[in-house]
Amino acid sequence: MRSSCVRSALVVLAALLVSGVARCAAPVVELEAAWANPPQDARLRAYWWWLNGNVTKEAITRDLEAMRAQGFGGAILTDAGGAEQDGNDRVPAGPVFLSPAWRELYRHTLAEAERLSLELSLNIQSGWNLGGPMVPASDAAKQLVWSETCAAGPAPLTQLLPEPKHRDPWYQDLFVLAVNVDPLAPAHAPIQRLAEKALLKPLNSSAPDTSVLLTDVASTPGEADTTAGAVVNLTGQLGPDGSLAWDVPAGDWRILRIGCTVGEHARVSTHSDGWSGYAIDAYDAGAFQRYWNAAVEPLLVEAGARASRTLKYLHTDSWEIEAASWTPTLRDEFRARRGYDLLPWLPVIAGYIVDSREASNRFLFDFRKTMGELAVDHHYVPFKERARAHGLLLHPESGGPHSSPFDAQRCLGLNDAPMSEFWAWSPRHRIGDPNRFFVKQPASAAHTYGHRLVLAEGFTTIGMHWQETLWDNLKPAFDKACTEGLNLLVWHAFVCSPAEMGLPGQQYFAGTHLNPNVTWWSRSAPFFAYLNRCQALLQRGLPVGDVLYYYGDNIPNFAQLRASDPAQVGAGYDYDVIDEHALLERVSARDGRLQLPDGVSYRVLVLRDQPSISPAVLRKVRELVWAGVTVVGHPPTAATGLDTSGERDADVRRLAAEIWDVTASRHARRGTSAREALSALGVSPDFTYIGGDAQTDLSYLHRRDGEAEIYFVASRGTRPEAVQASFRVTGRAPELWNPVTGERRFAAAYAAGEQTTTLPLDFPPCGSWFVVFRAPAREHPATAAANAVAYVPVQEVAGPWTVAFDPAWGGPARTIFDRLGNWAEHADAGIRFYSGTATYRQTFDLSPGVAPKAPLALDLGRVRELAEVRLNGRSLGILWAPPFRVDVAGLVRPRGNVLEIDVVNFWPNRLIGDASLPPEQRRTRTNIRRLDAKTPLMESGLLGPVQVLTRAAEAAR
Repeated sequence: MRSSCVRSALVVLAALLVSGVARCAAPVVELEAAWANPPQDARLRAYWWWLNGNVTKEAITRDLEAMRAQGFGGAILTDAGGAEQDGNDRVPAGPVFLSPAWRELYRHTLAEAERLSLELSLNIQSGWNLGGPMVPASDAAKQLVWSETCAAGPAPLTQLLPEPKHRDPWYQDLFVLAVNVDPLAPAHAPIQRLAEKALLKPLNSSAPDTSVLLTDVASTPGEADTTAGAVVNLTGQLGPDGSLAWDVPAGDWRILRIGCTVGEHARVSTHSDGWSGYAIDAYDAGAFQRYWNAAVEPLLVEAGARASRTLKYLHTDSWEIEAASWTPTLRDEFRARRGYDLLPWLPVIAGYIVDSREASNRFLFDFRKTMGELAVDHHYVPFKERARAHGLLLHPESGGPHSSPFDAQRCLGLNDAPMSEFWAWSPRHRIGDPNRFFVKQPASAAHTYGHRLVLAEGFTTIGMHWQETLWDNLKPAFDKACTEGLNLLVWHAFVCSPAEMGLPGQQYFAGTHLNPNVTWWSRSAPFFAYLNRCQALLQRGLPVGDVLYYYGDNIPNFAQLRASDPAQVGAGYDYDVIDEHALLERVSARDGRLQLPDGVSYRVLVLRDQPSISPAVLRKVRELVWAGVTVVGHPPTAATGLDTSGERDADVRRLAAEIWDVTASRHARRGTSAREALSALGVSPDFTYIGGDAQTDLSYLHRRDGEAEIYFVASRGTRPEAVQASFRVTGRAPELWNPVTGERRFAAAYAAGEQTTTLPLDFPPCGSWFVVFRAPAREHPATAAANAVAYVPVQEVAGPWTVAFDPAWGGPARTIFDRLGNWAEHADAGIRFYSGTATYRQTFDLSPGVAPKAPLALDLGRVRELAEVRLNGRSLGILWAPPFRVDVAGLVRPRGNVLEIDVVNFWPNRLIGDASLPPEQRRTRTNIRRLDAKTPLMESGLLGPVQVLTRAAEAAR
């Protein structure tokens, strides 16, 4: 059966009854209906940027109406600055965030969104790094600092201790500690990566591999500087002026004056004018409550009944404070959570080895873990509780990807919709997939904590301005993110630009620029429909994965790109990452599988390859192994953190012996990979393919919706691909759902094996398919027909072409192209620097021997960037991705066919041309200055060749 994308559930149901695509069960009808008309939850969102607050009611209404018309489901209202970064111009300042004038715009926004049935989220500040002008230094994120003074005894000492260096004026003394040292002791290697281990600076990458914090150089005899019991607490002897009076005992001493100050980067970032200030201490519940009372509660009261009805989510953006190593309650919290006092261990942070190198590193582990727990308990939990009091949900970017001092998986699990980010391709920033895609982490959090939605700020770039092309940049980036687990894109960024800012108007310095000012907005709906169709299916049912990877309780902790594959599952299998809390609280064993309360299950648990583990986790592992679950990992030999009594280490060794002994060896595997364990269990890969070559780049995602198996398979290559794809499904007929066109049909060619179904799959450049298995194979057996329709050219529609440009944007009202070509290479500057829409017109006759009623198609060849086709006065749709082809069967006449093709390119060429003109002659106006006369022009226009095609089988006849 072949059906077009229908527009209502009634039409879908009627088609099902007639065609037998499915068996009329309600979930099946829902699947088709979601595809034909994606629900609001599945519709694209946007970071709706109020740039420097420079918005108007008219611009707000225009944006929201435009979003609604083009298929958006809502937006995150994000007041922020950043226009002038990277060498661009500032934009005028609008009302300050939270001011009466700003709140009037906010009320107007809520009313308009409600009128248009759009869903709003609110970023609860201007910019990011939560804070603002009302935050006092005492509530700001804090950093430990210290000074050292040498003393020798026995002798009385009265001395002014130097105040530790600090950039911010605010400083507070905490402790004075004395360390007895041996001046003749040989020098020892410093603790490796001490600054990162002590949260004094971050690891320098996004979603970094934090296992480096668990390693160090080998210990050497006698390298300890002191013991914890020998550290002397002199805090009570420090005078108000910083002087110390102390009878120094015999020996050489180092006196540490330890304090805290505001962290170097503890400032609100990228804010609008008027909202500069400190970023709050994320470990301090009181600091969060005071910020909430001052900045958030008034806006929720202002929203009234629209809170939870139109305003659905609250949001904070990524943590970019970099490091924070103190909070006022830390000593008490540390003692309560870790069972010992941190005070005699603080010299470790100053570079001293206390007791031993191993003990010092284990203290640092505890230090970081305590901070990570406080970020959860004192920031994200109160955030959720206060939002719930207003009936609101959360989707903060609480998992990085910047290196942040918390367990990203745990923080994201608290969200109602875990959210991270991914980046479009740019030639100058974030090169390579590990630096672009951070979706596996929120996807794993959603899967292991029972959330349906996986959000990501998407298409973020730096260095590109209106240059991100649809089919070979944005689409493959989106597709890759979907195979990592994304199912709701938040477009970065949709900047509100009042009419007086001109065209293309004001823009944030980064992100893929999108708003009604882009040249292609009026023809954007098919691209957005692609995104929405994909999201509609990827939100259905439950994820399918075979392996659960426990990534430990180290802080900070991040899940990386799916291809990083810490569980060693290899190609063809999928996995999720799980944190300590979810493993302990949400995982059980059922029939030899790891089972989550929401229905998701896995075959194998893989433990992180490290010698230490939490005793609580190891007890859980024993429970699972004894219940028949397969666990892969090496027996640990110690507990994580400092074991002051030795009991926790002994507990780990005892548990390890019980788990990996002979009686449990068939379930607890060491020295093997997850892939080998799955093979031993008889679990074949979920998706494989043969064909292609080393350049072929296919990825997949699998979800199960009741009896329906839904696979999304995408190619990132800019060439066609043809493969034999195998899916771990038997007894059901494969259906091919094309998310670009909305078409659906049963696959004609496929072969069923004992564990898999194999079928030919053909991909256009950067193509993608949904392969859906539902109906019994006996009802739709394989045939000799091909799955892909092959075409052969029968005629070229050659020049000359009449082409009409818009004179308002510098192009000729009418010109002749003898042959198709790149506008950017044209001799006429009005064409070379043109941005916008041009209409190509040609009248052609069918060649002799070509039957008008034959199964014909019209292929445009290459197009930059979009094309809308009309033949004999009938619109045949908008094309944005290869193949740029439309079905013209039954529409072609033997003679006198009138072909019109509207072709749209993007803004850069006009901006580049204007850059060399005096201001009064420019047609464009924007704050973006990165496009100048030296910037290469973008290939543009209808490049062809334009050809009439017929199906290969028809041509053979």
